[in-house]
This record gives sequence, structure tokens and C-alpha cells, in this order.
Amino acid sequence: MPPYQRYAQAYDQSGQVRFALLVHIYLREILALHPVHGRRLLDLACGTGTLAFLMAERGWSVVGVDSSAAMLAMAAVRVAENPGATVQFLQGDMRTLAETVPSAAFDLITCTYDSLNYMLTHDDLAACFASAALALAPGGLYVADMNTRHFLEVAWGTCAIHEQSGYVQLERSHFEPTSSISTMLLTGFLGDETSGYERFDELHVERAYPPDEVADLFKRAGLTVEASYDSFTLSSPGPETQRIFWVARKPQ
Repeated sequence: MPPYQRYAQAYDQSGQVRFALLVHIYLREILALHPVHGRRLLDLACGTGTLAFLMAERGWSVVGVDSSAAMLAMAAVRVAENPGATVQFLQGDMRTLAETVPSAAFDLITCTYDSLNYMLTHDDLAACFASAALALAPGGLYVADMNTRHFLEVAWGTCAIHEQSGYVQLERSHFEPTSSISTMLLTGFLGDETSGYERFDELHVERAYPPDEVADLFKRAGLTVEASYDSFTLSSPGPETQRIFWVARKPQ
């Protein structure tokens, strides 16, 4: 099964919303150092919409784009529950944003929770940056994070089990050094002790890219890298950094 299909139902329940909460707080620090003038946000790989709604509460007009219809269906439930929120969700591919959103329409674009690591070729990653550059207004900012090779190869590990009420998740991962690709088989069990559990399996594949190659792809897309930060800090990345936040701007 492709990623984020059956898992969509369990996504928020499994505690993944914590990452969006952290990003929401961290963006305050980033925007204080790298300000933008408008309040139009495009949240790429928006998932179930947690970050989008948090930013809307801060006065942003938000468009969320995701390729997973199942994740967007969960976001749509939130829209129905919050009819006054300035949030719109669209299904689309972040490599071909021109098919989904207008050009030069956003002051800030976010792409978080290692969504870019799912781009398994340089061409795919380059297309993401080029699409973002087209969607940004002049002077607009692009903020995205990526898992590092150190994380995928060393820190992630090979097996993990997570248990919450009504949901159990098993992760089995393998890292291929030659390709810098990590393949994780996610097995989830949804249900309860009374009615039983339903199993699903999804394959999640991520690739790590050297920071200098990422910086070069930003440059080729016409975006100027203003900073790269060790995850959720304002420090420079080091050899054991697990996640890098990239901050790049479209020239005026």
C-alpha cells in the first residue's frame, strides 16, 4: 500500500501532530530572523492540516497541498468543524505546483516533517524547489526540513514499536549505504480489545541528500539560501545533526 493511505486514519492518533506543534513554535523564531511582509502561506505536504490550522489562528491565510486524498479527507473534517478558519486544502503534487496553485501568490511556503526526503531522485527534489520558487511572491520565504544521512543510517534504528490506546505501530527499517535510501515497513493495528484489531502495511522510502547538493539545487531553482539550522535550533548543522531546516528566499 502507498504511504499515508490507511495510516491517515491513525496519523493524528499516533501522536504525529507533535511535530507540527513544534514547527509552529519554531517558525516564530525563524520568521523573527527571516521576516516576510505578507501573511499568505502555502503548506506543502500538509497532511491532516495541523500546522495549517495553527498558522491560520495566527492570522495567516493558508492553502494546504498534499498528494494523499486520505490525509486530505482527515483535514476536511477539521474544515467542517472550523468553518471560520482561513484554510483551504487542495490535492496536488509539490513537484508540479503550477497545476494546483497560482504563481507568485505566497509570502511563505513550508514543507516539513521530512516530506522532501520522499523525493528519491535529484530531478524530483529539483522540481520541488523550482515549483516552490514559482509559487513564491518576490521576497517570499521557503522553509523546509530534511532528515540527514546520519539520522537515516544511524539514529533511526532498525526496529521500533509504538503503542497508544486503540493503535499499535511496528516500524522495520533498512538503510542502503550506496543509494542513501532508507526503506521502512510500517505495520499498524487499529482497533480495541473488544472488537479486535485491523492490520495494515505501508512502505515508506526516504533518501538522504548531502547538504551541499541541497544548497546547489536551491541555487539552480533561483532561491537564495539564507540559513540552514540544526533541527529546532538556531545553530549550524554538524556531523551528527539528524534534521536540517533550510531557509531560502526568492529574490525581489
